[in-house]
Amino acid sequence: MANQSTRIRTLLAQLPRRTDAGPVVEAAGEALAAGDVAFVGELGAALAARCGDPRTTGYRDAFRRLFDLVASGPGPERAALAVELLTALPPGSWPDVPHQASVLAAGRPAGELAAAFTVPVPERLRRCLVRELELRGDDPAEIAEVAEIAAWAAHRRRTRRPLHLAGAAGEPALPPYGGGDGPPGAEFGPDPGSPPPRPGTPAPLPPVTETTEEDGAAAALGSATANWSTDSNGRTEARVFRFRTPLDPAAATDPSALRTLLPGLPLHCLAGTRHPARNRRNTAPHPAGPAGLAVRAAGAGQVWSLLHAAATHGGAYGPGLGDAPGRLAAWRSLAALAGCPGTADTDEVESAADEYAWFTFTSDSTWFDQVAWDLGVLALSPDRRRLAVLAATDTD
Repeated sequence: MANQSTRIRTLLAQLPRRTDAGPVVEAAGEALAAGDVAFVGELGAALAARCGDPRTTGYRDAFRRLFDLVASGPGPERAALAVELLTALPPGSWPDVPHQASVLAAGRPAGELAAAFTVPVPERLRRCLVRELELRGDDPAEIAEVAEIAAWAAHRRRTRRPLHLAGAAGEPALPPYGGGDGPPGAEFGPDPGSPPPRPGTPAPLPPVTETTEEDGAAAALGSATANWSTDSNGRTEARVFRFRTPLDPAAATDPSALRTLLPGLPLHCLAGTRHPARNRRNTAPHPAGPAGLAVRAAGAGQVWSLLHAAATHGGAYGPGLGDAPGRLAAWRSLAALAGCPGTADTDEVESAADEYAWFTFTSDSTWFDQVAWDLGVLALSPDRRRLAVLAATDTD
């Protein structure tokens, strides 16, 4: 016991001076393989106690990786140990609840999560766990048969919110856990099949008015990428424009037609000269020039999946929102892009999304960071008089 405590103190003493938690995770993995659950529990508790230390993020990062390692393992014992680790976190040190619920619920039957409904954990974790189970295909009736979950649900029945969120045009992929370093990150930017951004001559626009504030749409439009700014270095531009007369019918079907119209709008994401391109032979940069733009036709389902990935996985830093909260954020963005009020139900949103013309776009303007997290979505109304724009970028 004394040797274990000494080893834990040695591991923790390295974290403020390291940029990764590799030794901690390796030690925990070896202990789990040897069946030494007590060591992992003591190590996790020591990390949890230091997660509120403002001097370094090393403890928090190490705890998260340790939790992921434990929670992604099969069996009720691993689930119980993961919940035990969470109960050791001090008040105010629960920033990753959606992520923790996502890892814990992945590939695990509801019965193995009983511990999370009997020990002191935030109510938000329990709500997220049930949502995650349903999103991953568990029958709500079977979930309710778990005695601990049933008791919790009965206790809060009067304030319980619906656990289902409909999706548009198919289901986005949910991230797997286990057998690796964690969930795959979602990278954005130009589609491999899209043309490269190139400058062009803007086409004349009919009289246009920005109605973003009037629609109250900015916050809702940017729901899917809000965590790129709060948890990382990103920024979002979310705007709505209304034309006095309808755009040419080609704008609803031909990406090149829409591409010539966009530069006429006062969009920040298209302002600024393009990033210099590299010469393939000598890597010398070509001179910078007017910002280029590429537009590609998309469907509501494709946009939905893109928004879901943006919200779920997050930007360059931060854990993202997790599967269930990420779906809700993506849904809010999709609804706002399709011109639906916040009170619209899922049928109304899906119906509106089906009628809209959808596009994705990329630009080599200096507004975009041009790293991996560049997102551009356009939604044109059926009457071709309303255009919603969502652009986001982030960098490490």
